Parts: sequence; C-alpha cells; structure tokens
Amino acid sequence: MVDVIVLAGRRNEGPLKAVSDVAWEALVPIAGKPMAAWVIEALKASGVAARIVVVGPGELGTYLRPEDAVMPPSDDLIENVRRGAHAVSRDHPLLVATSDIPMLTAGSVAAFVAAAKAIPAEFHYPVVRKEDVERRFPGNRRTYVRLRDGTFTGGNIVLLDPRSAAKAIGVAEELVAQRKKPWRLALKVGTAFMIRLLLGRATVAEAEERFSRLFGVVSRAVPLPYAEIGVDVDHPGDVPFCEGELRGRDKGASGG
Repeated sequence: MVDVIVLAGRRNEGPLKAVSDVAWEALVPIAGKPMAAWVIEALKASGVAARIVVVGPGELGTYLRPEDAVMPPSDDLIENVRRGAHAVSRDHPLLVATSDIPMLTAGSVAAFVAAAKAIPAEFHYPVVRKEDVERRFPGNRRTYVRLRDGTFTGGNIVLLDPRSAAKAIGVAEELVAQRKKPWRLALKVGTAFMIRLLLGRATVAEAEERFSRLFGVVSRAVPLPYAEIGVDVDHPGDVPFCEGELRGRDKGASGG
C-alpha cells in the first residue's frame, strides 16, 4: 500500500482558462467531471492507496473516501507537497501525482507501484518509451528526452521513501527556484552530463546516478509501457483529445 498526495492547487490563470472559467485547473471539466476527479478515481480503483490527500479545492472532496482528505493549497508547488506529506503517515511509501493526468488508469498506477517496489531505491520515477506513447495515443504531443537507451517521456507521478521525502523535497524546492536560470541548473546537474544529454549520448543509468547524487537519495527510473501516466492536460487542445476516450471509459464502467 502507498499514501497518495494529489497536487491540485494550480489556479486557472493559464491557457486552460479558454476552456473554462473555474477558479482551479483541477476543476476544469473533461467528459462531465472535473479533471482531477478522473485522477482520484483511478487512484482509488488501483487498490494500492491507503490514504489519498488532495491539496486543492474543497469541491474535490466529493470524490474521496471517508479515510481521505482535502487540504487547502498554497501558491507554491513544493509547499503543497510538504502539506500533503505532513497529512499522511510514514508507514507507507509516498506516491505524488499531479491532477492534470485524467487519462491515468488504475492498472497503470498499480503496475508502477509494483514495479517500483521491485527496484531498491528511495525515489522512483516512471518513464515511457516514445513508441509506446505513439502507439497508444497517435498524434499526442509530448516532450521527449533522447538517451542512448531510447527516447523517453516522463510520467506525472513519483514514488518516495517517506524517510527520504524531506531531503528530496528540499532539493526539488531549490531546482524549482532556479528553473528560470538554466546555467545554475546546469551547474547543479553537471555541465558535462548536460552536454551528453543534449547530444543523446547519456544513458538511463548515468541519469539515475546523477540525480541520485543531486537529490541525496537513491533514484531510479521505472520503465513502463503505460502512456496514460504521462499524458497531461496543459492546453485547450488537450481537452477534446482526452474526452473521447474518457466518455467511453465512463460509459463502459456504468455498463451502458
């Protein structure tokens, strides 16, 4: 079992405002439900969530179980992770998910957790090959990283050892603070590694070693064939892309 934090505290002040004028991006409707509701329902159905804590608008409490909770968000992403982490026990690994991946499925969550637990590490991050994404979702736009082992995109969930979460969150906070100063990030990651990465010469193992040193926790990539983990909704055009499948999924679940 894992404890889960769903990050749903981003205000709807970006491109998705063209789709809906709701106050929070997590509440943008997709196929008849708030975007975050699809994420919450997949997490509940996965069978691995001991407790789910949503850091976001109170309206999402409708979709939670009695043992779950909603916490008011701040305007800072890392602070929201901290708030969620304080609200769960340290008895289980900590799964952190964003609220903008409505295509997430129960099976992909369960598969990620099972695969991660089989790989000794303190920080697990799912990666999906480009060919698996394009096979599952032809035409979907994603950001890929070309490595010697293949071309990958990352998922929008991570699994943390609760004993190491504070250290990893602290480093992530610094990285977020420096995100508009690429040269400083390059110094953190290492200029030589950045060059190898840009040239497509770095390997998955090299990336794992580099980020393990950076975060101060043993970090491992978890290769998965589930494109649903990484298909997020950032732009108005992403909404109709998701709606067809989600309406069909909801209809199938209801037996219609």
